[in-house]
Amino acid sequence: MNIRGTVSVSALLIAATLSASPAFAQTAPLEQEATRVDEIIVTATRREQRLIEAPVAVTAVGGEQLENSGVTDIRELTSLAPSVQFQTPGGGADSSIRIRGVGTTSTNPGLESSVGVIIDGVIRARTGVALSELGDLQSIEVLRGPQGTLFGRNTSSGIINVMTKQPSFDGFSGNITGTYGNYDDRRLSGAINIPLVDDELALRIEGSYELRDGFYKDANSDQRLDNLDRQFVRAKLLWRPTENVSWTFSADYTNRNENCCVAVLAIAGPTYNLVNQLAAARGGIGYTSTNPFDRQASKNNVRRNQEDIEDGGVSASGQWDMGWATLNSVTAFRSWEAYRSQDFDHSGADLGFFAPNGLHQKFDVFTQELRLQGDAGNLDWLVGLFYSDETVLNDSAYRIGADYPLIYGGAATFQASTLAAFRPGDGARGIGEQSGQDFSLFTHNVFHVTDALSITAGLRYTQNDKEIDFRGENFNPACDSAVRTSDAAGITRFCAPFWDTRLNPSGDSDSRTEKATTGTANIAYRISPELNTYLSYSRGYKSGGYNFDRAGFTTPATPNAADLAFVEETVDAYEFGLKGEFFDRSLRANFAAFYQTFEGFQLIEFTGVSFVVRSLAEVVTKGAELEITWEPTDGLTLTNGLSYTDAYYPVNVGNRQYSGLELEQSPDWVNVSSITYEFPIGGSLTGVAYADARYSSEFFTGGFDPNRIQPSFTTANVRFSLRDANEAWQLDLYARNVFDQDYYRRVIPATFQTGSYSAFLGDPRTYGVTLRRNF
Repeated sequence: MNIRGTVSVSALLIAATLSASPAFAQTAPLEQEATRVDEIIVTATRREQRLIEAPVAVTAVGGEQLENSGVTDIRELTSLAPSVQFQTPGGGADSSIRIRGVGTTSTNPGLESSVGVIIDGVIRARTGVALSELGDLQSIEVLRGPQGTLFGRNTSSGIINVMTKQPSFDGFSGNITGTYGNYDDRRLSGAINIPLVDDELALRIEGSYELRDGFYKDANSDQRLDNLDRQFVRAKLLWRPTENVSWTFSADYTNRNENCCVAVLAIAGPTYNLVNQLAAARGGIGYTSTNPFDRQASKNNVRRNQEDIEDGGVSASGQWDMGWATLNSVTAFRSWEAYRSQDFDHSGADLGFFAPNGLHQKFDVFTQELRLQGDAGNLDWLVGLFYSDETVLNDSAYRIGADYPLIYGGAATFQASTLAAFRPGDGARGIGEQSGQDFSLFTHNVFHVTDALSITAGLRYTQNDKEIDFRGENFNPACDSAVRTSDAAGITRFCAPFWDTRLNPSGDSDSRTEKATTGTANIAYRISPELNTYLSYSRGYKSGGYNFDRAGFTTPATPNAADLAFVEETVDAYEFGLKGEFFDRSLRANFAAFYQTFEGFQLIEFTGVSFVVRSLAEVVTKGAELEITWEPTDGLTLTNGLSYTDAYYPVNVGNRQYSGLELEQSPDWVNVSSITYEFPIGGSLTGVAYADARYSSEFFTGGFDPNRIQPSFTTANVRFSLRDANEAWQLDLYARNVFDQDYYRRVIPATFQTGSYSAFLGDPRTYGVTLRRNF
């Protein structure tokens, strides 16, 4: 599966960029004064720098572009950043982010994220935990490659750094925004900024409330599944007691109550007719369609699909300018908790389910970061420390549905004593509680050899401690009976790993400690004021941990929690970058080529009955990225991002059955393009027309089964804004996935339905109108 080319407007922009030398850019005749692309300041090195001067691969999206595109959720970044891939197959904890083809499927909370998400200086525990409401955004930065020196916890693939709007001393202001869209989408949001004491104290409060019908009609009820029901509030207090000291205190809370986690039938296998018969026998419908994009879902009419999430936190971020150096402190506590009930066979038959609140996950995390930085002659130095204390709970109770024995043949397959012992709702629980501490010392220093040449050296020492207590609860007499009578079929089906009563419920405990040294070395050279280049090496690290799955025990009767452990993941990354501004700064182009090798790569795989974490010997990801922004005339901005990524498991005995295969969720080619045109209407109005498109070549959505491939596809979004010249009000018309492109987020083997496949789908076309009033 290798698509080695794609056709897009990038070809023209690439040709224009590569043909323009700095000298030509300075001397080319212009018929009129050229416009200039907006200046972008990034903090990718914990220092404010112009984008062209930062010697790292970073995609920076400013507030104006975020507003024009309508992006309010980091999942929507895929329309702006080609190297980013999102996977959102199930509920809030199941989402994952990939950068340059590498990420972590976060269904199992024992795995830390390859891509970290930082919001206002505070790192979130896992990717799925970060996908909450964000409020008014100031900017988003996507840092590509391992981040082993700065930004809190180590990450092996990248960072998404989100900055939301801050309180201001400039006066009383605010906004209120209302949206109505198809699927009866209703969203109301607002913000207010209140200066409390001149130049000393300011308060900003914002919140939002959204309701939307689900994208799927349930065949066995009048319910629509995959709806939205979200509330969010955040308050920030800016306190500047002196000119040299400032503090920002923040508190936020998000609540979500949604009937989530919906998959539809993608491929009908040999059990298709039997599922329909079993459902009909109970007065229901197994499946209504074999076309997944009819969006006709089926769940058993006595089961629920529901996920309730509460996410909140507080933080204090301080900065003290001491003259010779600046001290920064970020202290935070966050708590995230989710309860889910689900018909996880995704059919109208009653095969398997989580009872109400049957899946319970929770993260409580305290973090403290200190950074001291300053200048000494030609040296720009930074030292710091990071500490986190994290507790994780995963409590999963898998239950057997009434039709489960029948899908495998009933009395023709199992002994009568096994069936007599079975009761619908039987099953087992696995309860894992983990505590962990992460302590790091780091330094990141830039030595300016000359005005044009700089050398960066960063080093980080990390100690990571984890301890797990895992226990079980068994309530599955059918397994006990099958074991007593040596019912082979009964043992296979009724003693599957997640409800095997042969697991000693007392469980076991274990602890592990890791020590790692990571860092970066970078040499950057400014060829001219308009052209910079750099060459870098980085070593990244992602800690090992424990698999929160009963199936991980190799001797269930005498469980050893060390069986659940998996080792750390490390990466060595090499990168060459070239950044330029051309045609009197009307065109900006950033190019990066990279080569990364991962050792101990943490792969989580769902086998159909359990989640298995495998530490593979090696993964390689290599490729190149080109991002261009061009403002050919006043009011018109064109952007294009093209990425090529070759991510694969090399031929290596340590890579097991994956040897020689490509990584899942990793398309070879991705291209994103956007166009923004701002123009006057009459004397008092401004129009802003915006459109973007994302092309992705084919990729495996999961596993390496040809039935699980997503073919190449393109999605597009459009938005038109009508704004008062004084920006007192704004009216937007929008459509996302405007051409209603069908595509899969993930395809999985249908649970307990041999030969069938279920699919989680991408969102259909959505459209609506937004009215915003500023004051």
